[in-house]
Amino acid sequence: MNTEYILAFSLIYLVDSISPGPAVAAVIAKGATTGLRRTLPFIAGLVLGDLVLFALAVIGLAALAAALGPLFTIIKWIGIAYLLYIAYKMWTSAPVEVSKIVPKGEGFKLFWLAALLPLGNPKAIGFYVALLPAVLDISNISMLPALQLSVIIIGIWGLTLIGYAAAADRAGQFITTPNAQRWLNRSAAGAMVGAAGTIASR
Repeated sequence: MNTEYILAFSLIYLVDSISPGPAVAAVIAKGATTGLRRTLPFIAGLVLGDLVLFALAVIGLAALAAALGPLFTIIKWIGIAYLLYIAYKMWTSAPVEVSKIVPKGEGFKLFWLAALLPLGNPKAIGFYVALLPAVLDISNISMLPALQLSVIIIGIWGLTLIGYAAAADRAGQFITTPNAQRWLNRSAAGAMVGAAGTIASR
């Protein structure tokens, strides 16, 4: 897989990951109340759930590419439009009430709860459907690039959530404030617009 596309995917995925959404809010709440170590099973479950969504998006897009043929390039521009929509939602989103989102349970119970959470979020799979045609040849995808992107997802999403949980464990008050969340969301929105423009220019 082309290094340029790996970097593009990594950048866009990182921008989306650091934007405080429900999953991040839940990790912050858990980290602040029980500490980093006891939040790790929840983080592992969220990463697994995201990998499942990634796999479903790849399979679905491959089938769509086979059905549409040359018309599949339209999906790229739909994807760019969706990334801009995500940027708009990041910019205008209200801060999350972190104190009201504390996942219940420990260990494997927490792991499976977290693994199921992404599957109920159509926005999450929509993100992959929008992004993948811009960085992958979906009509001729092989195992290697899929594995490369899977490793990136595990690394970025896992480390981002661990970072949030560790920060919440040590100094959770700052990252839960509305101003901090707005700053993170608007910074991520600006970066997302830039990433969408980069994809469009290729």
